[in-house]
Amino acid sequence: MPLSMATPGIYRVKAINGGRTMLKRLTDMGLRIGSILQVVSINSFGPVIVQVNNTRLALGKGVAHRIIVEGAE
Repeated sequence: MPLSMATPGIYRVKAINGGRTMLKRLTDMGLRIGSILQVVSINSFGPVIVQVNNTRLALGKGVAHRIIVEGAE
């Protein structure tokens, strides 16, 4: 499921559907395929707040929609 449709909880990144630039940017921030992340906050109008390796990231809806996740529990 896309990260933009997730509810708060713990997930594993399955795929990132984007170009090389977006993939590099997310990788530089610590968000890689196989990474475990926690969705901290999500609402219909603002960014998706996730925590990866003790770092919180605010991702826009467009970027979050391209990140495919699965439940890690």
